[in-house]
Amino acid sequence: MKTNQIIFTEPHKAELLEREVDEILAPHQALVRSEYSIVSAGTEGAGFTGLIQEMPFVQNQNMYPQNTGYGHLGEVLEIGSGVTMCKQGDRVLSFSDHASSVKADAVRMALPIPKDVAGEKIVFARMAGVSISAVRSSTVQPGDTVLIIGLGLVGNFAAQLFQLAGAEVVASELSALRIEKAKACGINRIVNPNETDLKEYVMDWTGGKGVHIAVEAIGISQLIAEAVMLTRSYGEAILLGSPRAKAVFDVTPMLLRVHLEAIRLIGSLEWKWPPHEVNRCRHNIVENYRQIINWIVEDKIIVEPLLTHLGSPRDCQEIYTGLTSRKDEYLSAVFDWNLLN
Repeated sequence: MKTNQIIFTEPHKAELLEREVDEILAPHQALVRSEYSIVSAGTEGAGFTGLIQEMPFVQNQNMYPQNTGYGHLGEVLEIGSGVTMCKQGDRVLSFSDHASSVKADAVRMALPIPKDVAGEKIVFARMAGVSISAVRSSTVQPGDTVLIIGLGLVGNFAAQLFQLAGAEVVASELSALRIEKAKACGINRIVNPNETDLKEYVMDWTGGKGVHIAVEAIGISQLIAEAVMLTRSYGEAILLGSPRAKAVFDVTPMLLRVHLEAIRLIGSLEWKWPPHEVNRCRHNIVENYRQIINWIVEDKIIVEPLLTHLGSPRDCQEIYTGLTSRKDEYLSAVFDWNLLN
């Protein structure tokens, strides 16, 4: 069986290549014909630019050619013997590569999606599924003050989700495009640090105490330190973005504040949760995504303003270049695999 797949052949080069795929399914797999797939500007961007090779703990420095993918939506054509989450004919969301047909890990997650929901809308559930981990990792209560640093997709959805939880949210963002899109999603309290001093704003807003919860949603080490410094005593500073670039600065003030003010510094990587329900863990990945999908369908999570680029997989080089180098134009990108037909 042949499939068309997006491959990073070297840093800064994405190509749509035809590949041969074994038609035999493992017990955990489902063969899925692709409808839409969404790009992660952070995770996939690090692969496209080569930044991934500079990350700590990366052992393999010869990483190209490299498959890529993040969130995938398509129709199930066939399932393996061990698959129970979906059936033939279902429309499913999965963690799969960007390709015209994929073998999804349907035991891990191939979650059925309503067929009457626009695919280019519901595929954004993949990004919101990252963001919900920040809420799940916190002890947020109605009326708590929350600072979100960064309004890319993950930060935007984090702000929306904390608002759904009853929190009072302020966001920090430099990009005019992201500020505009955030306001269209109902995030109205936004500070541009180039125009307003963020520390002064936060301290004035919170009566000099700092926020109950600060979420760094970009992955910049210095901004993680800033998040801690803007968190009140016994508050929580949450890492939602993944720091990838090297940074050299004095972390002592941050660590001293964590120590003296009893601030919890929390990692909220979505994979901290088990894939499925287990004893002694309140949440799991599949249930997180079910909740996100329901909220998108009910328009409790706003998605439509966030789609800035819907394109053919043939345009992959242009799309990855835009996401990583023209952030004043690109907020998101979704590949429409129907355009290959």
